[in-house]
Amino acid sequence: MIWTIITAIITSIISTWLGYRRLIYLHQLSVRNVLFTAIIALLIYSAMLFLFKMELMTEAIAGTIIANVYASIFGFFAGSAIDQYQTRANSGDVLYINRTFISEYLPVIIASGLILLGLFRSSLFTNPVLTPIRLTSGLSLMAIGIWGYTIRMVPEFRKKGIILIDSLIDWEDFLGYKWYTEDVLEIEYLYDDTIRSFKTLIPSEEQMKVETMLALKMKEKVEEKDN
Repeated sequence: MIWTIITAIITSIISTWLGYRRLIYLHQLSVRNVLFTAIIALLIYSAMLFLFKMELMTEAIAGTIIANVYASIFGFFAGSAIDQYQTRANSGDVLYINRTFISEYLPVIIASGLILLGLFRSSLFTNPVLTPIRLTSGLSLMAIGIWGYTIRMVPEFRKKGIILIDSLIDWEDFLGYKWYTEDVLEIEYLYDDTIRSFKTLIPSEEQMKVETMLALKMKEKVEEKDN
């Protein structure tokens, strides 16, 4: 039990640091990468289950491994949430965001549900006896929920850049914009020396405001280059 707790604490600290360093962003994920990771996780789980049934792995070792997996999930999402919160806090005031019920409240509802589920899973207020697996699994769900509070489903135009889901696009990397359709705006930007783009819906009554804002940013870029 003590060894499980110590290793889980160490794992959570290391994974928190890795999550804070933001080695992975959501836009870097692909269906292939997700499926590959899921297959590896399934193979590892199957191998552990086989070893356990063949009595080649004790229940204590299996419990330690599972608790450390949950601890790594907790740390990674907790560190990512801290970094994402600091990014939003340091990116300046919001210039524009297309607020809708789905984009504004649905993520909050889902994130709150995960936090409540994590509290229930950990049994912090219902069972005085805490086990490492129960505690770490509950904390991992709560960390994912807290991380969900920092995610934006629609682009958030701020004073120092554009927050796209979980990353910040600096205005210096903003290349241009065009109307993809009558109500859909396409933004081009530079990321890792590669030109990328994203599309977002802009209501007709707010299109003039957005165009004025983006035109001003383009003008500021030109003036900075001239100087």
